[in-house]
Amino acid sequence: MEDVIIYTQGIIFCSVCAKKGLTIQEITDKVNELNPTGIGSKWQLSKEKFKGGEENPAQCNKYPDRLHYLFNC
Repeated sequence: MEDVIIYTQGIIFCSVCAKKGLTIQEITDKVNELNPTGIGSKWQLSKEKFKGGEENPAQCNKYPDRLHYLFNC
């Protein structure tokens, strides 16, 4: 499994599953490498909570060694 996976993507938000232990900068760099926004702003960690109210980041519901992050651009 890849260290960083974009599992949901919208126009200005994307959800990412990443291995615990990676820094926010490492995750951000990988998200921007995997999925450039195509506009002047790059992906950055969102200050918002997930749609269901979970904190950002949130524990992955499938793998205990991973976290979910919400990004926006």
